[in-house]
Order: sequence, then structure tokens, then C-alpha cells
Amino acid sequence: MIRPSLVPLAAALLLVNAPALVAQERSMITTTGMELVWIPSGEFMMGSWPDERKWAQFKGCPESLTKREGEKPRRTRIVNGFWLGRTEVTLGQWRKFVNATSYVSDAEKKGGETWRNPKIEFELKENHPACCMSWNDAAAFCSWLTATEKKANRLPVSMIFRLPAEAEWECACRAGSQAKFWWGDKVEEGHKRVNWLGAEDGFSSISPVDQFGARGRNRFGLADMLGNMWEWCLDGFDPEQAHEECYKGNPAVRVCRGGSFDNFIGFTRCATRNTASPSAAKTHFGFRVSCGVPR
Repeated sequence: MIRPSLVPLAAALLLVNAPALVAQERSMITTTGMELVWIPSGEFMMGSWPDERKWAQFKGCPESLTKREGEKPRRTRIVNGFWLGRTEVTLGQWRKFVNATSYVSDAEKKGGETWRNPKIEFELKENHPACCMSWNDAAAFCSWLTATEKKANRLPVSMIFRLPAEAEWECACRAGSQAKFWWGDKVEEGHKRVNWLGAEDGFSSISPVDQFGARGRNRFGLADMLGNMWEWCLDGFDPEQAHEECYKGNPAVRVCRGGSFDNFIGFTRCATRNTASPSAAKTHFGFRVSCGVPR
């Protein structure tokens, strides 16, 4: 299939204010020490082409997932700029929340693997991402962070801490790219950028956040946007495709994005959409905090 090159178009649509791509110029630090990066308003192309989905299936991603990406990329608007965590929420940051609130996670209520005991071959450190996180856990953390920052008079006007909407997440992950990955289409260029299945990246399981340094950050300066942990999004799940606006239907199933340390390469793409119950809390489920207008 012959298709137009959308890389220049996507980059042009995404950011009217190109200097904002330098994430270090616009960042915020919460009272908990969490760093967030500004993602400006603009437009981008969301979804994937059929040839990418066929490639992803060949690389281990089942058709049951790829068909959720829509028939072709769609022009999508991000009306309001927002802040997004530079990294996934860490174990240390999650522990501050638990210590302050005595919160009991969904996984702890059920028994089995939890953030305290994820049943992997080594002990997680404070700079590892918080794992075994459910959507409910992530939402509770965001509510606490909103209250904490509001009390400290550090909450941006008209904004709250929440999970990113699906469109926001994909826009932030792509950072102007229309390729399979935020760095381009070449798998080999993912070396020392992303923690996906296998030990060639230096990790057989969960890696600390931002472990690959500058090479593992996209043009916004966001680390680990692909791989390491599946990241929860705010939306309910529409099996047809993601939406420009946060999807409020089907709240019994929530969306997660980005792939994880135990996924084949075909899963770990900008367009891949995975789903789970809001109470699901597997080892490879984590989250990244957004600060934006309520959705």
C-alpha cells in the first residue's frame, strides 16, 4: 500500500510552538518531588495504518489488539495543554501516598502479588516504578496529590491531577512522530531506549525509571513512554478506536498504553491499546500522572 508520509505533517500539526519540545524549559515539581513536563495544545495523527498493524501481528501483537487502533491515523486535537509526569510514578512516590493515607491497594485486598511483594526475582528500589497498580489505585493517588498540592497552594489554576486521557497519552508519547515508536520505525534504534521483552536491553524484568538516560527520553523529555510498565489512561474502553475527547462510555473496562517489560516488540508501539478491569493489578501495571483541566 502506498501512503503519504505523515511524519512532517504530524510534527507540524503537533506543535505550533516548536520550542516547547524542549521539555526542560517548562517543567513543574510537586511538593512530593514528582517532576512533570508541559505538553502543549495542538494536533497530531492518532492511530495506525494497516501495514503497521500487520507488522505488529507478525511481531507478537494479536489481531484482537491491533484492530482497536482504528482503520487509519486520524487528525486529533489536544485543545488544552497539560502537564505529564516525566517518569512513571515510582515506588518511593507511591509509598509517600500510602504513608499519608494508609491506603490499601486493590491487589492487597485480593491477596497475591502486590506492590509490596510483586513476586519477581529481586527487591524493587524506591526509583523503580510502582507496580501491581490498578486503575482505581492510580485514581486514588491522583486525588490525594490534587488535595496535597491545593493545600500547599501549588495547584495550577483550573487544573487537577489525574490520569492522562488516551489522546493526551498518545500525543505525549509520539512527540511529533507518526512512526511505530517515538524514535522512528527501526526496531534496532530501540536498543538502550526501551525495556521490552528479553534481556538485551539490560533488564529481564522491571527497570528503574529513566534508566536509559537521555537516549530513553522522547522529544518532550519523557522517559519510558514505551516499555517497562503498561500505563493506565483515564478513558473507558471503546473497542473501535481511541477518542479525541476522554471516552466516558464503558467504565467497567479501562485503557492502558505503552507495553511493558514482558511484551513482544509488536505490543510496544505508540498506537497499541490494551485494556483491563479498573481493579486489575498485575505486576506490569503502573501509571503516570497528568495535571490538566478536568476531563
